[in-house]
Amino acid sequence: MKKFYPLLLLIFVFTSCTIKEKMVLNEDGSGTFSYGFDVSALMKMGKSTDSTKVPKVMDSTFTFKELLAPMKDSIAQLSDVEQAQFKLLENFRIRMKIDEIDKEFSYDMAFDFPVTDSLSNMVSPTKAASLLALTDKKTASKKVSAEKEKSNSSFSYDGKYFIKTVTLNKELKKSKNKEKVKPKKNKDEEPEDDLSKKLDDLFKQCKYTIEYHFPKKIKSLSLDGATIAEDKKSFVLDIPMENLQENMDLSFKVEFE
Repeated sequence: MKKFYPLLLLIFVFTSCTIKEKMVLNEDGSGTFSYGFDVSALMKMGKSTDSTKVPKVMDSTFTFKELLAPMKDSIAQLSDVEQAQFKLLENFRIRMKIDEIDKEFSYDMAFDFPVTDSLSNMVSPTKAASLLALTDKKTASKKVSAEKEKSNSSFSYDGKYFIKTVTLNKELKKSKNKEKVKPKKNKDEEPEDDLSKKLDDLFKQCKYTIEYHFPKKIKSLSLDGATIAEDKKSFVLDIPMENLQENMDLSFKVEFE
């Protein structure tokens, strides 16, 4: 997609109404990991006043390697660490779908991994967005550095167990502790305007979905509220975004039959 704008991914990550984390694991420990973003609800909030405008309909598939090729000069000016992270981004496949008629707007990024241990080098959607923002001339001129990861995830699979471990960074832990003590609302505080209320209601509808598929039947799963499929080889868990803000630790353990 030649006219792809680097900051678009940044907008997706931080305004997405539905984020889906999905893994399909094979017996040998290889598989596919993907992140999906759906902001269709935001499109439905806006109403076009231009009756002459032709509705945009697009369904495009490309790779980060193709996307980054024209940006090689900008990337070359970044630090060695950031350049290495861009190298990891090349493994991602992207599908973007925009349908202004049916009010659909979705974005999926996926990559194949040889073994679960290789996921330790995975670039998260937030990191990908921050890195792409660095290639934009406006942000690059301001010497914006890529955002620090809020958490790190590690995965392990030995045929008997599958374990995902999430480690929050120190800064995030501190901020979460501060949020536990919430100030009381001031009676004289101005009421919310219409837009603020709509956005607040929209955020309450947003969710983070986890979907994992395995080559073996699940015997036990340490995730409360998850729905295990009839064949016992997969599970799905929907988490309201407001709950995710309170608890970003999505660690879990699966034992197989």
